[in-house]
Amino acid sequence: MEDANIEDALLLASDIEDGDSALLQAEMEDPITVSLGPMDRLLRRLHSFNAAEYNLPVGFTEDKIQNLKEDLQRLCVSLKDLSEEQEPSLTAKCGMKEARELCYDAEDLLDDATLCDIGASARSRRSSSRRLSIISWTPRKLKRRPQISTDLSELMARVVDANDRSASFLLEHKTVKPAFGQTGASQLPPLIQLPLEVLEEPTDKLVELLAFEEKQLKVVPIFGISGVGKTTVARTIYYRHGERFHCRAFVRVSRNPDMRRFFTSIISQIKAPHAHAFSDAHDLIDTIFKHLQGKRYLIIIDDLWTISVWDIISCAFPYADSCSRVVTTTQIEDVALSCCGYQSEYIFEMAPLNYREQRKLLFTTVFGSEGEYGCPEDFKEVSDGIVMKCGGSLLSTVNIASMLPRQPGLKMERWDNILRSLPSILKTNPIPDGMKEILYLIYIDLPPDLKTYLLYVSMYPEGYTIKKDELVKQWIAEGFLSGMEGVARGYFDELVNRGMLQPVHTSYTGEVLSCTVNHMVLDLIRYKSLEANFVITVDYLQSTLGLPDKVRRLSIQFGDAKSAKVPESIRMSHIRSLFFGGFFKCVPSIVEYRFLRVLVLHIWSDQDKTSYDLARIGELFRLRYLNIECNITIDLPDKIQGLKYLETLQIDARVCTVPSAIVHLQSLLHLCLPSDANLPHRIGQLRSLRTLGYFDLSSNATNSVMDLGKLTNLQDLHLTCSSSEFGNLKNNIKCLGLIVGKLSSLRCLTLVPTSSSYLNSLDDTGTSSTSSIGISFDGFIITSPPPALLQRLELLPPICIFSSIPGWIGELSKLCILKIEVMVLSSNDIDILKALATLTSLSLYVRTDPKRRIIFDSVGFSVLKYFNFMCTAPCMTFLEGSMPNVRKLKLRFNANKLERYDPMHAGFEYLSGLKEIFVKIGSVSGDESDKNDAERALLATISKHPSTPILNMQSVNWIFYGDKGGFTTAQEENNQTQEIQDVWLYASIDAEAGDSSPFQKKKEIQDVITEEYSDQQSEDPNKEPDSRTYMQSVRDFSSLVLRKTIFSWSIPRKPMEWSTIPGAPIEFKYKELRIGTNNFDEKMKLGQGGYGVVYRATIPGEHGQSMEVAVKRFSRANTKGQEDFLAEISIISRLRHRNLVKLMIIWNRTSRPA
Repeated sequence: MEDANIEDALLLASDIEDGDSALLQAEMEDPITVSLGPMDRLLRRLHSFNAAEYNLPVGFTEDKIQNLKEDLQRLCVSLKDLSEEQEPSLTAKCGMKEARELCYDAEDLLDDATLCDIGASARSRRSSSRRLSIISWTPRKLKRRPQISTDLSELMARVVDANDRSASFLLEHKTVKPAFGQTGASQLPPLIQLPLEVLEEPTDKLVELLAFEEKQLKVVPIFGISGVGKTTVARTIYYRHGERFHCRAFVRVSRNPDMRRFFTSIISQIKAPHAHAFSDAHDLIDTIFKHLQGKRYLIIIDDLWTISVWDIISCAFPYADSCSRVVTTTQIEDVALSCCGYQSEYIFEMAPLNYREQRKLLFTTVFGSEGEYGCPEDFKEVSDGIVMKCGGSLLSTVNIASMLPRQPGLKMERWDNILRSLPSILKTNPIPDGMKEILYLIYIDLPPDLKTYLLYVSMYPEGYTIKKDELVKQWIAEGFLSGMEGVARGYFDELVNRGMLQPVHTSYTGEVLSCTVNHMVLDLIRYKSLEANFVITVDYLQSTLGLPDKVRRLSIQFGDAKSAKVPESIRMSHIRSLFFGGFFKCVPSIVEYRFLRVLVLHIWSDQDKTSYDLARIGELFRLRYLNIECNITIDLPDKIQGLKYLETLQIDARVCTVPSAIVHLQSLLHLCLPSDANLPHRIGQLRSLRTLGYFDLSSNATNSVMDLGKLTNLQDLHLTCSSSEFGNLKNNIKCLGLIVGKLSSLRCLTLVPTSSSYLNSLDDTGTSSTSSIGISFDGFIITSPPPALLQRLELLPPICIFSSIPGWIGELSKLCILKIEVMVLSSNDIDILKALATLTSLSLYVRTDPKRRIIFDSVGFSVLKYFNFMCTAPCMTFLEGSMPNVRKLKLRFNANKLERYDPMHAGFEYLSGLKEIFVKIGSVSGDESDKNDAERALLATISKHPSTPILNMQSVNWIFYGDKGGFTTAQEENNQTQEIQDVWLYASIDAEAGDSSPFQKKKEIQDVITEEYSDQQSEDPNKEPDSRTYMQSVRDFSSLVLRKTIFSWSIPRKPMEWSTIPGAPIEFKYKELRIGTNNFDEKMKLGQGGYGVVYRATIPGEHGQSMEVAVKRFSRANTKGQEDFLAEISIISRLRHRNLVKLMIIWNRTSRPA
């Protein structure tokens, strides 16, 4: 019986391919809309439907299909014109709703009939087939055949009744406004690019109130009515001044907040070590508090609604003298008072815009840089009337401006119609009711397709940050438009332009990468979605009254509730999109939703459940988009081939195994799995693939890497890299170079460091059982011409290191974003970079000081907007005319290098377009004067700039790189007699900073990782931040890599008992250590850690041979530090790893002076 089922499924696959082309063609040409549903698509499909091609259920005849088509066509034609009216009558709305539901049911029925027919046809021919199983659920579908015939008869009767009623409709074709015009993206520039100078004054006043240099923690609430610009000002503060702080986060609070998601978002943004996977809100608060302790932090909490929620949130912020700031925004005065401890002088109240500010904003939005001068004289009077009705609201002014036509389609009639349509309530009383009227006017002004895209956004929870790429893929998977992602992205931008979506993350080109939704807009689109039965939202507090019984799209938002259930009154078998956020035991049985196209699961568990089983996911035949995020393991089914139309598979969770059958998903376009998952065998069969991530280059088989060269449609390739399999990594680097040239469609290639979780490998002594080294990437040579379309190339430290800029990079004529690390930067390297005419963002990491200054002249870099430069020294010089469009400059160097490279000679004043400079200065104990000198020199230099750019300067207690930089080469790796490798001291912890306990040491290491990751994230404005990338960066912190180590210390208060240490090393004479280090000469210094300085030394070894070692000299004089040091020795003595320092010998002397 099982073999018969398999054979049935075999033929099913080929019949699906042959029998569903009409459906695919219809979906491409006739998208779904809110008002009509799948009406046009269904009629086209029925028109081309040939019953003779199918073995349909009894009663599902050609004549019935023909009658259904004619009746539906008559009904749809009579109602289609009504869908273009702004405000149809109640009777017309009822008629359209009935027709829309009939079309949905007819399409679902047709899917059922053809799918069951395919199964029957396959069964009748199974004896002649021996192909592999595709789906194993055909018998269950066959049982539905009799019911399908009955459903067809009932549907036909319903269509006839609907036609009878439609004949009595009073069709009133009243038009409130002129025709919509083009429905695509308009010429309005993105909202984020609008010069909102009207908010500069309140922003400056808020900066004064924040007083960033004051030591104590300060909480400043921004209070004002909705739409006045509170969020915009808070976000401006965040981006302009956030880099003053060690940690920062911008989070939104909904009216019914999910505190677990809220605190998890903060942890991700401040780059704190993740709490236990199954932590509750209290544990998350404790994690945040511990990570922020002793740091300078900036937290923005947007849209706060209740005092009780603030009381919970505030527990996460330590009250220390660290110049930290917390900014909240709220519409409620009592909440504002509670935030600032009822010290009303700290409340920043935002007043509505005055007439002059509104007028300037309106004209700038409509006419761009021309402003008021671009407005014809005869339009001034009507424009003044519009301004008067905006009521001082920034949101309403921008929204209304988005409706106004501009040149060349400027029409007075349109402006007059909008003026008459605007409510007068905002003019005298700018309250939320008036804003709601404005938003409703904006909504009805939207073209039908934009309404569809906007209402679908109501699938997301309030306060959620929605990624543009994910939303676009969901629109396409739902059938709202054909697979033209570029067009879909244009629709997203149009909704931003009209003020219905609020930008969150943007690139330097002004493209909005993610958004959120104002709570008033969300209320409106949820209401309209419910009215049209387009999207239904359910939470654990919501009343079920008024919910429809048959749901097409469902958003389940259970948050941290553990016993919530979907109301039994909702019929869910016809759901096409499902968003679930909540406890894993509350997830409904999704396999019953046989028409599901989009599935998003955000699941959490409070215990280490073995896995979340998706064994029957292959039954969701129509599924096209699958996105899963959870804190438990996902078990994907072996027989995943049934997901024939799956286009996106994205999982952010542990995965048991990647099914080998995944390579049979020929429609798959986007595949993103965690880095610890291996590439499936024969991945080259996925020829349609456009996006692939985040597989570890070092742990995958070389054959799998070579197989990537067959993915000729691949556009985005995101790889990770660890040093756990060094030999395999070397081979795969070469293979990657061989295959990249074959990827002719490639636009983005990223390679970021990762390994098994580094932070998790740190025990309480701060000792790690793993370590990473820099690896030469000179073997990464593109032998064939590099991808001509490549726009983004990121080969990030500390793993990826080139000796110099590879010559093939100069051939990337379309490259816009480059991140790369080199050992040495020469003038030839600069010439290669100058040739990149489209380069807009450049991040250069240089390990060693150049022999002379790096000169940037007026040649090249003409469109560069962002430049990040990290080296031990500020060794660059800008000449007049260099980098004319650079807006943001980020520098990282060590304070002790300024004597050689005086910033007064850097030429910052020649960067004519410079708006912001961020500088991070590394130093260790004893460098305080160097650090102060560096800060003063930079301030004096930047003050010479004619535009006075914003300067953010920060000092850190470590140094960038080290005095000896290096990486392992293939020759070094093969040299088995080598006792010591070149050292990359990526960061040396300051021995004098803070507590010396092992817990503090671990914390210091985490802080270094956090700082460096934050820099990499902030330097990348073209990509929405990804918490996954943070964990990859955290896992691969490169520290001192030596083969053997000796510890030395001074003046212990009591003798140290080595006999209590398991596996204790032998003791050694101090004299030998002193000779080996040349009396602990500073020239022999390698670095500095939590307990002392590390020196290079040569000491006598076995058989009279000398050996090179590292000597760590303990300098703590307190008993507590002594105990911590013993703990560290105890751990290191027991650990064995090829890349881990081995503890060889110990010298113990209690009387030597410090």
